[in-house]
Amino acid sequence: MESNDKSLKTFLRWRWGVALVLCGILVVGATLRLFQIGDWLHFELDQARDARVIDAALEGSPLDLPLLGPKAGGTFLRLGPGFYWLEYIGALIFGDTVRGSVLMVAFFSLAALPLFYLVARRFFMTSSALLLTSLFSTSAFLVMYGRFAWNPNLIPFFGLLVAYSLLRVVDRHERHPGRWLLSTAFALGLATQMHFLAFLGFPALAGVFLLWRRPRIGFRFWLGALAIIAVLYLPMVLNEIETGGMNTKEFIGAIFEKSTKESHPLIEKIVRNSSEFSLHGLVLLTGFEGGTFPAIVIKDGQIGSICDSKCDEGKWYGVAAFVVLALAIVSLIFLWWRETDRRKEDVLLLCGLWFLVTFILFTPLAYGIAPRFFLLNAPVFFLLVGFLARAIGRVVPRRYRPAIGVAGGVVLLILVAFNLFFLSVRFEQLRAASFESVKNAPDRILKERVRVTFEQQNRIVDFLAERSAKNGYPVYMFSEPQYRRALKYLLERRGIENAVLGFDGVYRQGVYFVILRTNSDHEDGLRKYRTHYILHETIPFGTLTAFELIPKPESILGERQDFSPVKQSDSKAPPRYTLRQFIERNQASLTGDEDDPDEDIVE
Repeated sequence: MESNDKSLKTFLRWRWGVALVLCGILVVGATLRLFQIGDWLHFELDQARDARVIDAALEGSPLDLPLLGPKAGGTFLRLGPGFYWLEYIGALIFGDTVRGSVLMVAFFSLAALPLFYLVARRFFMTSSALLLTSLFSTSAFLVMYGRFAWNPNLIPFFGLLVAYSLLRVVDRHERHPGRWLLSTAFALGLATQMHFLAFLGFPALAGVFLLWRRPRIGFRFWLGALAIIAVLYLPMVLNEIETGGMNTKEFIGAIFEKSTKESHPLIEKIVRNSSEFSLHGLVLLTGFEGGTFPAIVIKDGQIGSICDSKCDEGKWYGVAAFVVLALAIVSLIFLWWRETDRRKEDVLLLCGLWFLVTFILFTPLAYGIAPRFFLLNAPVFFLLVGFLARAIGRVVPRRYRPAIGVAGGVVLLILVAFNLFFLSVRFEQLRAASFESVKNAPDRILKERVRVTFEQQNRIVDFLAERSAKNGYPVYMFSEPQYRRALKYLLERRGIENAVLGFDGVYRQGVYFVILRTNSDHEDGLRKYRTHYILHETIPFGTLTAFELIPKPESILGERQDFSPVKQSDSKAPPRYTLRQFIERNQASLTGDEDDPDEDIVE
């Protein structure tokens, strides 16, 4: 009995040790994601667009949330409204739309860490799983996407929830696989509302994996899973009923548009996709963004490569990343072929399918891949590092395996250090962005041309508000779209009348500003305004510069603009209704008192 008590105490002490290490990893991850998040957060066009939607619901009720979500990039297709639901909850908890939305994203980014550990632990030993989780926690790529509000940023959490739930569904020793099937359905229902590629990729992954393993689960659980997905997609169905399926038509059109957009041969797309996977894998694992890869082209039946001076600087990093990725894929196949433990085999199979599904999905888009696409399969790259280390340990003589294990741990810690270093560089750039003309190298994480922070935007709005308050004049402002929409939203939150700086309506009562990147060609940016305006003052705001303009007397067309509300609608995009509008419209149709069908569309 005494021996058993000692064993139990040792086991509990080890469990607590693991829990403490995991807590430490979470603390580091939370520090990186929350450090100066209020001042340094990324707040641009999409964030301002979504904030307006949540503000409207906070002023009313959840019934004022749209039945459709944000637009899929480059199309008029709208995703599901799941991201808006979560943003609304975050705003309710924290009492502010911008702060609540970003803290909600940071929460799910942190919640992805223990989920990743649970997935990794189903294949690796505890120490290896903790090391991989440490790298996942400090990845500069994932940290930066956990620091601002955007619908793709929730994909890592819900993707991992899909993966972990699927592994529990097919586990032969699982006592409640049906419940995990319901969890899979819930995760799928939300993950697929976060991005167009997630909508295509995760159902394909789950479907192939379940067909491969064929778990024996009661029919009622399958019905329950379908019911969960149906409920989560009910708002979209209601909007489709009201619009005659316009969003579905946009979905079909988006598939054909995205798949036929590039005219490159398939082999070129496959090579380009391979290079994109390698380079973004390098960023995910190290934080280093300087890798490049020669462009492979096929002309007149001949295969050649193009690598200019910029490419030449980082090509060896890119080639090395490609080699490591190829070896990691070979390692996965090797381990799967030899694995006898069913649970571990499931992990290898799921990761292999996850990589393959996303590779096939990205291939038609190879020449237009954006960094955010890799949120869809980011966890796989970290697991592949572990598979590579495990395969090396399997093939070397037994007496060298302890040394290989130690070396693998050291390599992972070095990768953690790399990520922390590159994060410190980026944080320093964000700190200085409000006051200095910071230059940054090509950005493979957020694709930012310059660093622009929320603190900096509020400084600009403070200045514009001060100029407006002197005479009570409206603000007329122009900038690049991603900054203009954000600045306009912040002006509106303060109740300041504002409009886009233009030429058709120049009024005597108004303050006029053009806001350009400090390192851009200012003369080119101001040239079109010189016909109607005179440059009065230049005010630097770090990476952005404001230019105050004064209208020429002959260009003034009126005393003051009328800012009375006018009905606005986007005729190109499918109509989008709120639940309140859907109810009111259908009540009106039943009573025969239906209004103009386009009158209350929400945009």
